[in-house]
Amino acid sequence: MDFEVLYQEYADAVYGYLVFKLKDRQVVEDIMQETFLAAHQGIERLQKVNSPKAWLLSIAHNKMVDFLRRHPPELPLQLESQAASSHTPSNLYVQESLQQLDEVERTIVYGLYVEGLTYRELAEMLGMPEGTVKSKAHYARKRLYHWLKEGTTS
Repeated sequence: MDFEVLYQEYADAVYGYLVFKLKDRQVVEDIMQETFLAAHQGIERLQKVNSPKAWLLSIAHNKMVDFLRRHPPELPLQLESQAASSHTPSNLYVQESLQQLDEVERTIVYGLYVEGLTYRELAEMLGMPEGTVKSKAHYARKRLYHWLKEGTTS
């Protein structure tokens, strides 16, 4: 797979992941550029990976972590609120529930249900054992189910 095809196939997934994690479009675009620059420079490694998507998301994740280390949370990482009419109360409640999960659990839930990644791909991306990813996914789903069923997020 050449770089152009890689970009066309997976740019939306990388962008969506970064927006989900960071919310600031300028920061997302900067990290997106860094991600694909790193991918271009390391394109020969692509032949050795099982999932190009997981490989790119792993690069994006690492670039995001590096950025956050260089720019501590005093940097506002929230998008301007979209029009209130675009959010239904149930959608807002689901978003609020997701925010109650820790960072890794949110990433796993996003990877599984939005990006369609496998446990193995998420394990590779996050640098943790596949069993740990499965366990964290199980407990995150269990808490989300409880919060959504009970109508509380504490």
